[in-house]
Amino acid sequence: MMLRSTLVIAVLLAGALFNQARADTNASCTTLFDEADLQKTGLTISAIHFTQQNVFDLSEPGTFWLHRFANYSHIISKEVTIANDLLFTPQSPLDLAELAETERILRGRSYIRDADVAVSHYCPETNTVEVRVQTWDNWSLLPKIDFSSEGGSTEYSIGIAEDNLLGTGNQLQLDYAKDAERTGYLFSFASPNIMGSHWQALTRYANNSDGESYQINVQRPFYRLSSPWAVSFDVSKDKQQINDYVLGEKVNQYDRTQQGFTSFVGLRLAGNSKRIHRLNSGVTLEDVSFSENADTLFDLPSERNLSRVWVEYQLLEDQYRKLYNINQFNRVEDINLGWQAYLRLANLQKGLGADASGWQVDAAIEKAWSLQSDLWLLGSVRYHGLKMADLRQQLLSTHWQLVYQLNRQSSVVGILDLQRGKDLFEDEALYLGGDTGLRAFPLFYQRGDNRMVATAEYRYYTDWNILHIFDVGFAGFADAGRSWGAEQRGENNIDSNVLYGVGVGIRLLSTHSSRGTMVHIDLTRPVSDNPELGNWQWRVTAKRRF
Repeated sequence: MMLRSTLVIAVLLAGALFNQARADTNASCTTLFDEADLQKTGLTISAIHFTQQNVFDLSEPGTFWLHRFANYSHIISKEVTIANDLLFTPQSPLDLAELAETERILRGRSYIRDADVAVSHYCPETNTVEVRVQTWDNWSLLPKIDFSSEGGSTEYSIGIAEDNLLGTGNQLQLDYAKDAERTGYLFSFASPNIMGSHWQALTRYANNSDGESYQINVQRPFYRLSSPWAVSFDVSKDKQQINDYVLGEKVNQYDRTQQGFTSFVGLRLAGNSKRIHRLNSGVTLEDVSFSENADTLFDLPSERNLSRVWVEYQLLEDQYRKLYNINQFNRVEDINLGWQAYLRLANLQKGLGADASGWQVDAAIEKAWSLQSDLWLLGSVRYHGLKMADLRQQLLSTHWQLVYQLNRQSSVVGILDLQRGKDLFEDEALYLGGDTGLRAFPLFYQRGDNRMVATAEYRYYTDWNILHIFDVGFAGFADAGRSWGAEQRGENNIDSNVLYGVGVGIRLLSTHSSRGTMVHIDLTRPVSDNPELGNWQWRVTAKRRF
């Protein structure tokens, strides 16, 4: 009995001494420090503290039972899910660039609304720091119920999507749909970071009454700027209906089936930490076939097989900035001001199944510039070329966006999109109208191998919100554009003029949804002599940009 008592006293005394030592260590750490302290050499991370916030802050005025129910029924992202994305561990040397990159990675997850990764305590006596990782969850469970009945035909779809399954970051989607022409279901599962290994997986399967589609992808991407290698395997089959339109009216329809396989290996080349060079090499099997359906009126496009081997060079400059009100509003946007470019050279191989030998070239370059403290220019140029037998296909695209921030709540934005194509495939024509550029005109109003769209827009970002679910913004805009140069089908008269349209709109940003969609409610008017277009009309769409 005396021996047992002695052991208990010894354990209690040792615990007290340990707690005292820990208290003394914490006492040497402070939350008040100069940023210059973090530039000292030899600093290491002694501890990482996690704080995961629920979807809604119930202390905000105006919250009620709906927000309480949402928080109660939502499973917050698990600490291990957040920790798996960290680029540092306890005892790692402090690297402020790694903290910033981790923050961008976390913000890039659909189930995370925002993230803050920063030093919370500085401990001069031990030359260490403590890091706080704070995240705010998005609402990730998205039920889907659509129903419509028109002309004696009933269409509906029902399903569910979960972008943060049980707080693990995995995504699950189930859908069942029925319309006048088909019924079918969709299953999809994706894991963005399997058990912290940085491997990703995607499985998608759709079985419709007129065919099946699937995709299986396993990859380890360049998940961070300093990743030394990457590898990917992807196999897919996709069947969908392709429509030909003239002036927004469907004049033909057929089925397209695309089957493909792509695998590549990538390596990071030597270079400094701010300018990354990568070299990828892979093989792509691509087979596209066409078949008639009940609405096919014209000859089918020619089938094609573009299987190839390729090599690709990538350049990425690390000059990320946290900006606001560029493409969205009221949320952080990670914009890279550095150069980003790639060049891919592919050789079509008859041994892989290609229709003929040939070459394919794909290249892109993009950059953002800070012209002034309140003036931003974002630009990109892309080129695609295909030489095979008698085919000489080309497509040159450029996109420019100028953002002048008048003040915290308003901006003037100018956008210019140009595409210049030659010998494009019939099923890949460039359409114009509605979501493809001119908001005052019907979808698929013009069709061509070339397309031009210019937009001027005034944006106003309010502090209003609807039930803490939607942030509210307003827009006034004018669009001009034209698509031309492709063979037209159907008996409709072709409107090949430059088109003009104006409009005003409301923007409702779903601030707490994992999909981050923005509802556009626009009142538009086409400037046209076509009497079938009408005058002012309402349009409601969902987009990811303002």
